[in-house]
Amino acid sequence: MIATMSIAALALAACGGGGGSQDEVADMVIEQLEADGVDADEDCVRDAAGELSDEDAEKILEAGSDGEADVSDDAEAAASQLMSCVDMGSVVDSAIDDMVAEMGEENVDADCIREATADLDMAALEEGGGDLMTAMMECITIDVGG
Repeated sequence: MIATMSIAALALAACGGGGGSQDEVADMVIEQLEADGVDADEDCVRDAAGELSDEDAEKILEAGSDGEADVSDDAEAAASQLMSCVDMGSVVDSAIDDMVAEMGEENVDADCIREATADLDMAALEEGGGDLMTAMMECITIDVGG
């Protein structure tokens, strides 16, 4: 899920432009976010994608949603704008679902994670997410066997 957010941010990490290819990039990002259970403001995503240059939009489309596009360095504004388009509650819920699926419900305290992430914003994830991981680890039981 966090990987999806990173992919989406990288997908919009470019500047300038607007139009057909940019609309296709927005569609791709929205589809990927929806597939991962993340709610986003579609108009906001489209505005962020509209900031892409034609060249960067084409590179992103060629790379696809799982690929890594080599886009321009002036891309941080569009990527940051995308992060503001995402509902953090749905990001947390998606992360919890992923953890429960992988680790088992008995090892993941969903309420604890929700409380630990209540004041989190996407900027914290962009800066590395170390505080997020520390808070979440307190909500997870890891059985090392014995």
